Amino acid sequence: MTSTDGGTDDPRGIADADFDRLVALVRTLLDVPTALVSLVRPDEQVFPGAVGLPPEWQVRRSTPLSHSFCQYVRSTAQPLVVRDAREVEVLSANRAIEDLGVIAYCGVPLVGPDGDVVGAVCAIDSRPRDWTDADVAVLTQVAGLAASELRLRALTREAETARRAAERVGEQTRMLLRFADTLADAVTLADVAAAVTAAAAEVLGTSWTCLALVDPATRRLRLVPTPGHAGSTAAVGDAGSVPLGTEHPPSAALATGRAVFLPDAAATAERFPSARPPLPVPGPVGASAHLPLPVAGSLPGTLSLVWDAPRAFGPVEQGLVLALAGYTAQAVARAVLLARQESVATTLQRALLGELPDPPGLDLAARYLPSSAGAQVGGDWWDAFDDSDGATVLVIGDVTGHDVAAAATMGQLRSMLRGFAFEGGGPPARALDRLDAAVAGLRTGALATALVSRVDGTDDGRRVLSWSNAGHPPPLLRTPDGRIEVLASKPDLLVGLDPARQRHTHSVDLAPGSTVLLYTDGLVKRRRTDLDEGIAQLTAHFAADEGGSLDDLLDLLLEGVRGSTDDDVALLAVRVR
Repeated sequence: MTSTDGGTDDPRGIADADFDRLVALVRTLLDVPTALVSLVRPDEQVFPGAVGLPPEWQVRRSTPLSHSFCQYVRSTAQPLVVRDAREVEVLSANRAIEDLGVIAYCGVPLVGPDGDVVGAVCAIDSRPRDWTDADVAVLTQVAGLAASELRLRALTREAETARRAAERVGEQTRMLLRFADTLADAVTLADVAAAVTAAAAEVLGTSWTCLALVDPATRRLRLVPTPGHAGSTAAVGDAGSVPLGTEHPPSAALATGRAVFLPDAAATAERFPSARPPLPVPGPVGASAHLPLPVAGSLPGTLSLVWDAPRAFGPVEQGLVLALAGYTAQAVARAVLLARQESVATTLQRALLGELPDPPGLDLAARYLPSSAGAQVGGDWWDAFDDSDGATVLVIGDVTGHDVAAAATMGQLRSMLRGFAFEGGGPPARALDRLDAAVAGLRTGALATALVSRVDGTDDGRRVLSWSNAGHPPPLLRTPDGRIEVLASKPDLLVGLDPARQRHTHSVDLAPGSTVLLYTDGLVKRRRTDLDEGIAQLTAHFAADEGGSLDDLLDLLLEGVRGSTDDDVALLAVRVR
């Protein structure tokens, strides 16, 4: 895969699967034929993400600026919203109108790793269109994801460049590589602090390490807690922090932007007579080094290293310590960036999940819980709505993976399935048949489990649940007398495997007071626990419900799950009043 920072000489090689998934999500959310992630160069624009261009341009992945609307987004660093380009003087002669079919255009700035606008994320329609504020908001969120991806790749390239350079310098190189390996899997700030503590002890022989970041609320340098670190457990007030300024070694390093090397306790006492460590230090303090972290994004901080004996800081020693600080700064920046990226992606996914309806005679409740690992966003979803006949449709599904790509695929499948299932009167199997055909015809490459059900009323006042199961865990039915029934009809194939295979619909009567639970496998699958055992445990918890609200029930079922699963969890429950 080629670089997406504008550094390739071959625009046809710029195609990038991650950005293609983002624009596919834009096309689904905004219902447009074409969407692009565009990087604008001095004489052309290239498209690492593109969907819906005419075939010739889709292959080329680039156009001259004579065909570019995105150049104006980059030059102004502002969104460009155009209902009909033929009516705009500066755009009416643009070749994109004739060659690419660009009539309506909505584009927002794409910010590169250096903070400059490098291009745009845009949606295009081949006919006039009045864009809404919501359309611009969706594009802005997706542009944030794309910008985060560019920044993350730039940081990764910087780390890799530093690692390759270190391989050329003997023993110092090997020491730095061991440190880099320790930080490789650090995802959160706590991970970074733990990795730095371990690596500094192994490589440099430190007895104590402190990673601290500026707390914007208190304007103090606050320790990042490290599991197992002396004194790193919860602190109150100003414990675990030092004020900004020049009275303490770490805050002085941050204020001046220069490393502070103190060879022994006497040097520390002479230069900082009133300074105290932010937390109790295990053992005597000899030498110490305090280093600013210059690339830690919007959370600048410091790294403090402490030895239990005096130490001379020669050029080689200082070089190792400064290199360690550089790696730490990159890891902190990466952790902060990942946290922001996860926040944007999770917000987008929660927006996709929508709101629950309020059908007469039924109570509904739902939950979505991201995995405890990875991008905190994934392919699990629930959906509930009233179809065109007035029946209540309930959907639960799970696309393989728990990352932004899975969320993008989930958005496509959910939108298509919602449209198919809204056409009332048909059995749930029909909606899944149509989804199979769409997945195959559109070549989305999606693979997912799903369960589509509907609750209908009968002429004699009964309620009937009908469902079709595409490889999904079976729903559970709790009768008014507290008995749990696993609706374990033989499931059909997963969505996306075989559009020609027939699907089946099953049904059961729902007495007043009955509760039906739909869930994804993240609720019942654990390490060293198979699916059947997990469903049995869920059945026992479901039976223990004391008849409270559905929200109370779902909270009960999620107890012990948060933070303990590597998969996403979606829950949807319906109760007949």
